[in-house]
Amino acid sequence: MEMSRRLVILASLLVVALFAAACETEETADPGADPVDDPDGDEEAVDDDVEEVEEEELTDVPDDAELVIYGALHEEEIDRIASAFEDATGVPTETIRASAGEMTARIEAEGDNPDGDVFLGGPSETHEPLVPDFLRAYESPVAVEDYDEDHYHSEHYWHGFYIGALGVAINTERWEDEFGDDPYPETWDDLLDEQYEGALAIAEPASSGTSYNMLVTQVFRLGEDEAFDWYEEFDRTVGQYTSSGAAPARMAGAGEFTLAVTFGHDILTPIQAGFPLELVYPEDTGFEIGAVSIIDDGPNPEAAEVFVDWMLGPEANQLHTDLSLRVPLRDDVELPGAADPVDELDLVDGFDAEWAGEQRDHLLDEWEERVGG
Repeated sequence: MEMSRRLVILASLLVVALFAAACETEETADPGADPVDDPDGDEEAVDDDVEEVEEEELTDVPDDAELVIYGALHEEEIDRIASAFEDATGVPTETIRASAGEMTARIEAEGDNPDGDVFLGGPSETHEPLVPDFLRAYESPVAVEDYDEDHYHSEHYWHGFYIGALGVAINTERWEDEFGDDPYPETWDDLLDEQYEGALAIAEPASSGTSYNMLVTQVFRLGEDEAFDWYEEFDRTVGQYTSSGAAPARMAGAGEFTLAVTFGHDILTPIQAGFPLELVYPEDTGFEIGAVSIIDDGPNPEAAEVFVDWMLGPEANQLHTDLSLRVPLRDDVELPGAADPVDELDLVDGFDAEWAGEQRDHLLDEWEERVGG
């Protein structure tokens, strides 16, 4: 795909003004603060003026039903989505948040006695390791009617509702001080340049769905053996590994690092807050299908099914998109002006989320042995 690989995002500040108020919060005032975890979700504040989801007709649930959401989105997003679901259905909700990788581990650890009903957000490859032992298949009629079959599990263990692409955040002020007029990196291999030693922040792939996506992107791009050879060289560039996938962009925005790797929508947030960042999508970049799934043996199975159908619907999708700048998989949801249409990017060929999920333990063990150790 022939395209400009340097995407200057600063101009988008004028387009989505609704996030300006959010950027005045304590979270964005200290973008380098590492949250408890991320989705990867981090604790980005969200403007209270975002239009709430309208009530809609949904399947009845028992009068005493509740819903416990295990969320891997940003905390404020999860809370706003839960509140909108309560308004639409009358079902009380409780939310528990962790990064995608940590949420996968929690659901596995809870086994046959989970506290949660649904797993919301995070790349589908962090849902996939839970198939079939810890997730319950549910053939959502909304998914079948409104979504491409490539966007949900072949046996309906998880359903995708958004897509995001990996990008590189560049602190323009630090770049000018350190590298002058040198061109920005445009490929993954550009990041191996020795001049970038210690200049980059990225999350650890075991705790972060974002960073695991980064790892499998190199596997699909190069093959497994060459991917780990590449990562061993790339490790020299890394000045800090975090537990949170979105934290590196905030750290770069605060001037702690010149470079950071995370999903593009998590770079847009500090850009809109006014931090001196530029977003570049490398050639053959990776992408996620963000998913929602039902936890097997959860305490409220009927409410869980209603939530999945509701979350896949247009109103909930629009709310999520407005809050997060993530690109929806529905074609009837309006994309905020600052967000980047993923289908215009140069994406890695052959990305297979189900395979990536199945190979997660193996690839993480290999990464720990060759890189993390």
